[in-house]
Amino acid sequence: MSRRVRPHPLVPALLFGLAAMSTHAATPRLTVYSGGYDAVARGEATAGYALVRQPVRVAPDAAGDWAFDALPRGVDAATLSLEGNGIRVRAQRFDFAGLDQSQLLRLAIGQRISVEQLAPSGTRTYAGVLLAAGDGLTLREDDGRVRVLAGYSGFTLDRAPAGLVARPTLRIRVDGGSERDATLGYATAGLAWKAEYRLVLAPGPSCRMAVAAHAMVANRSGADIDGASLTLVAGEPNRVGGSIEGMRASGRMMTMAAPAANAMEADGMPQREASAEYHAYVLPGEVDLPDGSLQRLPLMPNAPAVTCERRYPVESPVGAWIPNRPLVHRDLGCDGDLEVRNELRFRNDRAAGLGEPLPAGRVRVFDGESLLGEAMLDHTAAGRDVALDLGRSFDLSARRRSMDFALDRAGRTLTETVEWTLRNAKDVPATLRVGDGLPRWTEWVLLEGGDAFAKKDAQRIEADVVVPAGGERTVRYTVRYRWAADVTID
Repeated sequence: MSRRVRPHPLVPALLFGLAAMSTHAATPRLTVYSGGYDAVARGEATAGYALVRQPVRVAPDAAGDWAFDALPRGVDAATLSLEGNGIRVRAQRFDFAGLDQSQLLRLAIGQRISVEQLAPSGTRTYAGVLLAAGDGLTLREDDGRVRVLAGYSGFTLDRAPAGLVARPTLRIRVDGGSERDATLGYATAGLAWKAEYRLVLAPGPSCRMAVAAHAMVANRSGADIDGASLTLVAGEPNRVGGSIEGMRASGRMMTMAAPAANAMEADGMPQREASAEYHAYVLPGEVDLPDGSLQRLPLMPNAPAVTCERRYPVESPVGAWIPNRPLVHRDLGCDGDLEVRNELRFRNDRAAGLGEPLPAGRVRVFDGESLLGEAMLDHTAAGRDVALDLGRSFDLSARRRSMDFALDRAGRTLTETVEWTLRNAKDVPATLRVGDGLPRWTEWVLLEGGDAFAKKDAQRIEADVVVPAGGERTVRYTVRYRWAADVTID
């Protein structure tokens, strides 16, 4: 029976379960690593990383051959392994899914084919043995002539080429012919997760906040995952690329899957465990992750009252660099209006109300129902300080000016006075942290302003300045630079 194929890619649905093979009742185990979440959520099925332990029922034929085709398209073929009592694998082969026309034609070389080509007079059909496929098709016709077709509108194969599979297929030859339970393990792309945090500031003069954390799990593997025991690992182990085949675009839209009820119970939080150099979160119950879905799951218990600090930093635009000679020209491009940032800080320890490892993810900060801003959080161990930049402050402003400048070449000194003017349009006082660089030379001393400004490092100073509600404050400092006799200046 002939098989008619159009030159459009064929993308069948791929199921993860009983679509092609029966599995026994044990629960699949899925371990998803963080990293690559944004790419997976955009539909890039070659990103992300997960480990799967799938229960299967091995039922070999008389020759001991068994095939399994319920695999995701992002599977890493080199990691496929079958384990079970009494199972001895003699040979193993993996067939990639050959779904597009170019792959299909390569498999059909040497077979008989009929090719349709559009012509002004209508559609013409050429038949023969396919000799080559690439930039067009090359056929040996029945009379022995060789015909090269630069274009075609369709083709028909007399039979499906050997080795053609619609889905990734594992073929294994095992000793013995009896049915038995086993576990199929492999790694796959197309699955990833990241943390999502919601911080809500409490009303009042002191900074306190409620912290809620969830895990967002994306599945673009090309396979539906049903009833799995799910472990989320906060960490990105080093991997060598190149072995994972990406799934072709399926055109499916990302949907929000309904959370598994038993995984969302208030008293059913994930159990955190150490996982080598990382942290693993074992979710209770079983979870469904349909292909093309995004699942929101609880990550850790809510922290209702975490101590925090609101900070408004403003920095001069001086880079952290050391000049090779004193900078004696007055204008360094540091003066003018500068942004005041809105920053939320807290310490991740038990004294503050947290003290848990915080996986990387997005943080959304609210003041009541108003969004203050968003920031990205890196993997943060317990005991570390966290600073979240929430954007520019609307009601706070700062201006820096160089007021006095005196260069004494003979005395090898340079003296400069800098003034900061800080304004606050809020109806409450605000504390601004002013950071300024001292970039002109490595040896310096503050002649004035040392009561407000403190040394931060070798080239920077900073001051905390309380600006009254609806008012302004001015702070200034005078710095003197000195250099040795053997140092040249412009």
